Amino acid sequence: MTHHNCSKNKPVATTPSRQRAISSYCTQPSSSKECPLIQKRITEACVKYCAVDVRPFESVAGTGFQNLAKQLIYAGATLGTSINVSELLPHPSTISRNVE
Repeated sequence: MTHHNCSKNKPVATTPSRQRAISSYCTQPSSSKECPLIQKRITEACVKYCAVDVRPFESVAGTGFQNLAKQLIYAGATLGTSINVSELLPHPSTISRNVE
């Protein structure tokens, strides 16, 4: 094995500057420009939300709606897609009892 060409010509580089961090293999989109299909689906869902529930378009720009969206994204990341959305959302009377 000492006369093998591969081991003589190619030194093994183990310096940290040449190694990729594990997080580089799992990149996540940082902006909506990187995920146009997801952005399109969200836009269509917002249109449907406003049309079906007769809500103003401006309602999706509110901080309350955005907080709800964040919580739903977190729930989806935690629970996956197998959970029924209607099981997650509280009944309107539950919401009214929790208003402070």
